[in-house]
Amino acid sequence: MNNLPDILRFRAQSDPDRVAFAEGDARLTYAQLFDDASALAAGLAEKGARPGDRIAISMAAGLDFARVFWAIQLLGATSCALNPYVPAATLSRRAERVRASLLVTGVNDIPQSSRALPRAEPEPDSIAILQPTSGTSGESRAAMIRHSNVITCLGSATSILHFGPHDVFVAWVPPWHDLGLIRFMIGTVFWGARTHIVQPAIQTIPEWLQTMSRERATVTGAPDFAWRLASRFVDPRTVDLTSLRDATNGGEPVRASTVEMFENTFGLSGAMLPGYGLAEITLGATCLLPGEPHRTDDRGNVSCGRALPHVELRIADDGEILLRGPLVFAGYFDAEEATRETLRDGWLHTGDVGHLDSDGHLYILGRKRAMLKRGGAVLAPRELEEAAQQVEGVKIAAAIGMATERGTEEIVVAIEIGDRDDATFVAAHVAQ
Repeated sequence: MNNLPDILRFRAQSDPDRVAFAEGDARLTYAQLFDDASALAAGLAEKGARPGDRIAISMAAGLDFARVFWAIQLLGATSCALNPYVPAATLSRRAERVRASLLVTGVNDIPQSSRALPRAEPEPDSIAILQPTSGTSGESRAAMIRHSNVITCLGSATSILHFGPHDVFVAWVPPWHDLGLIRFMIGTVFWGARTHIVQPAIQTIPEWLQTMSRERATVTGAPDFAWRLASRFVDPRTVDLTSLRDATNGGEPVRASTVEMFENTFGLSGAMLPGYGLAEITLGATCLLPGEPHRTDDRGNVSCGRALPHVELRIADDGEILLRGPLVFAGYFDAEEATRETLRDGWLHTGDVGHLDSDGHLYILGRKRAMLKRGGAVLAPRELEEAAQQVEGVKIAAAIGMATERGTEEIVVAIEIGDRDDATFVAAHVAQ
């Protein structure tokens, strides 16, 4: 398989009656997905879309999103998934930034057609996806991801994580996020798995865990904060998560306390697999493998595992994480200067700071620009936040650096506490 249309065509022929995606009680088999996406692809063509066009999708997670995403791929166009919950002006600006020929906000935007389209065969190095970046280093940009980037990424995951038709995925991360799109929307079809889609929102975290329990899920994933909230929101007596073998934790610095709390709360051991990635490397650069014990460094930073196959990793003199290999993106759309700054001498400069141990395990400190300095030492905000949250009465903490009139930086830790009467006492203990 050399491109994304090949993935869906192959799966529709090999496993037509297997369920691809489920949303609540609704089911979509691989044959139905192919037929629906083909009809929508013909409808896009009737609206004037052509192979190679950029088409933006701004839709809620669900079966209709799957239909439209795969329709764009069958047409041979480039998709760009945008958050549908931003203000209308923001959405319009983001669609204009990628110069989208169409903005699809629902299946009703596309006339379904029985017209037969020429078989799209995008070149492996053509752009399959424009993936909005997180924007942690400024305004979000669109990373240009090739078909070959995606195919290599999913093949790499197959070789070390052994995903396949036997797996049951539960997707809570939204499909406009790289984890939601690459692993769950595309990976599902690549591996012939079944994915249950849960609408991504804080209030649906209990439903996410209940779906895993009911469907005997083997694979899921989310950022660290979601796992922390799950441990607080969900009574462990109401769910059984022991079928999980890969609960990916990534998208932000992983906290040792989160891993410990989640696994202890739900009676798991080794299911949570911390990883590190970013849109510019297609999805993942490193991950802890099943069966590998969790490990932390002497400052409490969690190992995000070793480099994945096809990823070369090194740490620059200033601590920045550099990556190289066939998973690295083609650059930012319409942003040549930013591309030159990020891709230098064959290396992807991530803007993240970390270090490697003697076994090649990667430990993430955070964004380079977010590091805190005190007495000549560099501190990760997470280290201070974790320490503050060990104080009884602290619900959540955030550490930031603030410039002083002397031109130096002062570290400030903001905390939320449960009992205002204890504010002075709690603050004093956090300061220690």
